[in-house]
Amino acid sequence: MPSANAPARDQNDELQDILGDILKGLQNKFVRPVLNENSRLLTVLEEMKKTDRAGIEDLKERVIRLEQKVDEIPLLVLTSIRDAINQASGGA
Repeated sequence: MPSANAPARDQNDELQDILGDILKGLQNKFVRPVLNENSRLLTVLEEMKKTDRAGIEDLKERVIRLEQKVDEIPLLVLTSIRDAINQASGGA
């Protein structure tokens, strides 16, 4: 004897199939493009980080060289003053 639940089961299966198709469509139309864009943006950000790190390393090296030059300035100034005094007094 056929069960009275058989048509309800068929209808539930059909609804499940329709809902599954809707979810797949939503995933393909909305979710997947967002995920792809997120992946692309992540790649761009990582490239920017690499560029930034290289720039920061370059700046650090420049600051070190500048600090060295600033450290040399007092010696250069004093040497110039001494030479000017010697030249004004007729010394060597």
